[in-house]
Amino acid sequence: MKGKYIVLIALAVLIVAYLLYRSLFVHERVQVTTVQRGNLITVVYATGNVSADSTATLRSESGGIATYVGALEGMKVERGEVLLRTDQSDDLLRVDQAQADLESARIDLQDKIQNLERAEKLFKTLSVTKKSLDDAQRDVDLAKINLQQRKIALDISKEKLSKTKVVAPFSGIVISASAKLGDYLLPNGECFQMIAPSSIVVEAQVDEQDFARIKNGQKSVVAFDAFGSQRFDGYVFRIVPKTDEATKTSKVFIKLQNPPANLTVGMTATVNIISSELKDVILVPRTAVMQLPNSSVVFAVDGGKVKEVKVTLGASDGKFAEILGGELQPGAKIISQPDANLKDGIRVEVAD
Repeated sequence: MKGKYIVLIALAVLIVAYLLYRSLFVHERVQVTTVQRGNLITVVYATGNVSADSTATLRSESGGIATYVGALEGMKVERGEVLLRTDQSDDLLRVDQAQADLESARIDLQDKIQNLERAEKLFKTLSVTKKSLDDAQRDVDLAKINLQQRKIALDISKEKLSKTKVVAPFSGIVISASAKLGDYLLPNGECFQMIAPSSIVVEAQVDEQDFARIKNGQKSVVAFDAFGSQRFDGYVFRIVPKTDEATKTSKVFIKLQNPPANLTVGMTATVNIISSELKDVILVPRTAVMQLPNSSVVFAVDGGKVKEVKVTLGASDGKFAEILGGELQPGAKIISQPDANLKDGIRVEVAD
């Protein structure tokens, strides 16, 4: 029994000796970094695609056989340019007939006015009755109504004639042309789609957790799969205050300052929106911060010993974090990647 106690006492002495030896002579090797002041840029990452604000789907209102097609996919067109025309023969005849009817109504009105003027002179000399004068006035009134009706009929005929043409509503590029010469087009059948290159934008989908950080005018950097490592500057110029219930994202539109000439609608894009730019703030690597149940801490190294320092974190760009409060000051050495074994006061050796 006495021997058993001696063994237990000896074991306890060895453990204490080992711990004392480790604390005095065995140093854990750690990597350190220096706390610095610097600038911190925080960004919101989003994905999206290229779209255009000015787009148009053009249709043939009248329908009929296409007798002229003046635009193909990829062609630049000017505002007011005729892109397609259907058979106008019947509509041209109607316009000619309406013009002839209008001219006949004008001549008839002039005759009726002359008759009224003669009736007025004769009435003054008592050569005609009051009824004859009233009849002449009534004929003039009816002729005026007839003339007005003929004007309306001519306008209607011209309007129908105009519907045989498809005209570019703005200057742009045709991105789809479905009608060909000789095709029979149904009324309101689609013929073309076009866009205005100057209206091209990037439509980005921002996660709802980041949406509150987005404001009009914020600088953005945009990359496209089609342009490799090239980056293009832009800015937020329109925000849609609606979150998609399925994707939990909201639309944000980016205007590029100098878009590439061959940027096309539908291209995929990745967007970094600069949400804040902080200058001359205290910065530490995110990897140097350890999250405890009730606080955030970093581990400073001073005189070969570890000192646990509580910190208050601010903004972060994912790599560095802003330090808002605490005892940490620029120039301090902190462990860049602390582990769970670190404790306040233990000895460490700084790795080269």
